[in-house]
Amino acid sequence: MRVGFYYHQVPRLPRADSNPYGAILAEGLERLGVEVEFVDDFSDAFLYRNQGRIDVLHHHWPHHDYYDDDAAIMQQQMQAFVRYMELARELGYRLVWTAHNIYPHNRRHQPIDHECRLEICRLATAVIAHCEVAADGVREILKRRENLFVIPHPHFIGIYPDAVTREQARAALDVPPAAFAYGFFGGIQPYKGVEGLIESFQRLPGDDTWLLISGGNARQPEFLDSIRRRAEKHPRIVLRAYDRAPNEDVALIMRAADVITLPFVDTMTSGSLILALSWGKPVIAPALGCLPTTVQPAAGRLYDPRDDDPLHKSMVEARELDLEVASQAALASVRQLDWDEIAAATLRAYEA
Repeated sequence: MRVGFYYHQVPRLPRADSNPYGAILAEGLERLGVEVEFVDDFSDAFLYRNQGRIDVLHHHWPHHDYYDDDAAIMQQQMQAFVRYMELARELGYRLVWTAHNIYPHNRRHQPIDHECRLEICRLATAVIAHCEVAADGVREILKRRENLFVIPHPHFIGIYPDAVTREQARAALDVPPAAFAYGFFGGIQPYKGVEGLIESFQRLPGDDTWLLISGGNARQPEFLDSIRRRAEKHPRIVLRAYDRAPNEDVALIMRAADVITLPFVDTMTSGSLILALSWGKPVIAPALGCLPTTVQPAAGRLYDPRDDDPLHKSMVEARELDLEVASQAALASVRQLDWDEIAAATLRAYEA
């Protein structure tokens, strides 16, 4: 079997130069005998040229393949994307979509996104969701029920370089050894809730707390600048902002922080959460989407976003955690999410 892997990387990037999810999943599939080609071509010529050579077209974030700020242009590009999928099915390709989220983050034209997802679910031979909550969303919102596979997001244990100690990471970030540090790593985007994180941190009592943020947002430089301005006002906020955060910062933040705080405004699954748990870090996050079924109760604080001031309260409560117990619970939350087992489940979706 040969798979065209639409992961917005052509050619395939090394693990160290990208979010490693796509590369590692591809490696797991290749160990099962699947040939994986990272592709980004939606032309009729591509489909005709590869008919009978590529068996499956696997999409991850199709929103990026038709998005435009202008609604009229986005509608046209979405319709062209649907025509590509229709031709692919006519030519005998299998079509698989991993619904990492029901709708894309930072969406501007939701009706167009909704229409496209209905079309994807109409045309796909299989849809993958990361948990039963996500699968329920696909069934209820997108009306897709058959060949719906629940395959969890795999762990990141041992994936990133781990070359610094806690002491070395804190020294590099100028964080005192005895301080209590909240960490954040990932894309600095509106839906990640970084503005609320900074505001909640500023209201914490005491002068021994630090907030360590590393992330990037090449597509929204104005938003990133606004976060910089907020962070600059507080002497105990360390902000490392980039177009895209380097992988070296993963070890710095994960080793220096006591807990990782991920105050999503909206999410279904989260690679950042899986990353934190994979480093044995307790997490503070909202009880949204797949998060409650991923995080063991002792592995941090999941709060109800409808409560009064839930993030700030959870950050205060985190000071009372037994960090060693919480660390072990964090690792136990994800240790079973094995890449080879998930690749095997993905292959079953391809064969549907």
